[in-house]
Order: sequence, then C-alpha cells, then structure tokens
Amino acid sequence: MLRYILISIFFIASSNLLFAQDYTGDRTQQTTERMMQNEEEGTPREPKEKKIYPHKRRGTAINMDISRFLMPAIDPGTLGAEIGVRTNFKKRMFIVGELGYENVSFDNNLADINDPNKGFEDKPYSYNSSGFYARVGFDYDIFIVDEPGNNDNILFGLSYGYAFQNHESPSVIIRDDYWGHYERSFSKYGVSTHWLEFTFGLRTQVVNNFYMSWFIRVKGKVYTDNEELLVPYRVPGYGKGSNAVNLGFSYKLEYLIPWGNKDKGHL
Repeated sequence: MLRYILISIFFIASSNLLFAQDYTGDRTQQTTERMMQNEEEGTPREPKEKKIYPHKRRGTAINMDISRFLMPAIDPGTLGAEIGVRTNFKKRMFIVGELGYENVSFDNNLADINDPNKGFEDKPYSYNSSGFYARVGFDYDIFIVDEPGNNDNILFGLSYGYAFQNHESPSVIIRDDYWGHYERSFSKYGVSTHWLEFTFGLRTQVVNNFYMSWFIRVKGKVYTDNEELLVPYRVPGYGKGSNAVNLGFSYKLEYLIPWGNKDKGHL
C-alpha cells in the first residue's frame, strides 16, 4: 500500500516539476521577449525630416487684374478695372492690397417693354451705378519644392473688402397687362458694403520678375447700409448685391520689384 502511495506521490511531484519547468520556461521566454520589445520601443526613433521652405525671390509686386476687361462680355453694361500690390511680410507671408473701380449702366423703359431684345424680363428697370472698392489682407504660401530658382507659389488668403458706390434707378417698371404698367424711380444716393474674402490661387514666374496668377474668391457679405430703398444690382468688387455669398475669379499679370534677396539660407 505504501508503495502505491510513494509511487503516486512521485508521479504527482514529477508532473508538478515538469509543469513548473514548462511554465517557468514560458514565463522566462515571455519576459525576455517583453524586455526586448521594451528595449526596441525605448530606442529613440529617427526624427522625420522637416521640409524646409526654400529661398524664393522676395520683393514688392505691382499687378493688374485682366479678367476685369472681360466683364462686358459676361454682364453687359458693366465695366471695371483693378490694380494691386503684393509685398513680402515674411518669406512665406504676403501682404496684399487691391483697389478697383466699377461702373454699371443699363436702360429699360416703357417704350422697350415689348421689345424682347432689350432683356426687359431679366432687368425690369433702368439702373446706374459707379463706385470704387478696396481689399487688404494676406496670402500664405504652402508650396515647398526643392528646386533652385523655382519662385512659384500656391497661396491661401484672407482679405477684408470695402466698397462705396452711388447708384440710382431712373425707371422701375412693374408690368401688369390687365391694370397697365406702373413706373417709379429712385434718385441717386450712396451705399457702403463690407465683406470678407477667402482666396485660393496659383502664382508662377513666367520670366525673370514677371508673374502670372489666378485666384478663386469666396466672398461673404458682412454689412451693407442704405439698401432699404434699393438693393445694389452689383457691388463694386463684390458682385451681385442681393447675394449673401458670391464666387469670384481673377487673373493677374504682375511685375516684381526685388528687395531683400541676400541668400541667408532657409526660413
């Protein structure tokens, strides 16, 4: 009987010893793997290479928006012109300013009411407006390219716009084929408009110091005074006066007057 007990005890002890060895081996292997993993994780990683903004030509540029000359084809009766200036604030930052003029004139009256060529249905009134506008803001260049002599830019910008215009409507026609047509007028008076403008554009150097650029402009009206009597048909520099948001486009020719171009490395 004792022999069976001793054999059982020996068998149990042997099994526990083997299990303990396997378990200890597994724990030791897991601990070793964990330590190796911690060492790998604790090893400092190589820092990512920082993109360095290249040295681009700096200066003050004078530009003209040639897209303004296409306005009569897009909106008959509208004429405008715009000039601007751009100067480096820092290598990647530009301060921009623009000044423009816009004139709108079209004439519909009772004598034209049945003439389909006069566009009476689109503009049932006569209208005259003339005024100026100004924008001031900044552009930021996000174009980083490792190419010596590349002065191109990809620009995001924000500007504040202001316009003042004198407008009038000598003839506003309310058409009624049953009761007859009704006509009234609004005398000339001044209107001021304020808006914010977000821009995105591409600017490229064509030849030395000569650039071409185009911009997409999203304009949000902030405030307009004195529009209770007559909402402006067009606000100079802003666009359709009845819209809270307008989308615009400009295409510019630009000449750069260089300054501060000693090679001091990168920003």
